[in-house]
Amino acid sequence: MFQSFKDSADPSQGPERLATLRALMRREGLTGFLVPRADAHQGEYVADRDARLAWLTGFTGSAGFCAVLPHKAGVFIDGRYRTQVKRQVDPGHFTPVPWPETQLGDWLVAELPKGGTVAYDPWLHTPDEIA
Repeated sequence: MFQSFKDSADPSQGPERLATLRALMRREGLTGFLVPRADAHQGEYVADRDARLAWLTGFTGSAGFCAVLPHKAGVFIDGRYRTQVKRQVDPGHFTPVPWPETQLGDWLVAELPKGGTVAYDPWLHTPDEIA
């Protein structure tokens, strides 16, 4: 599955991209995958080629991430984006999650199937985020 720079981010593309990601997760034996709005430099501004969160979900806010599980895809957003996320993601496929009120670890404990494995790209997360 490769990100194309020809395709813009919008909610109508999210369901197909989410299904493709979930199929890849099943093939690799994964139960979850984290998709941040980050690049390898952890900068505030993300180049189009690194806009993975927008590409997958349609959400273009400057902060947030998505946790994709087999049955649910949570888009974690802070208070600045509570209205925007509802306009930009397909609510039938992506669930807005108020963050930091809801921490990823707590959400995963509640939503992740027992014994599940969550993968992430180590270039896109800080050690503190993963801890």
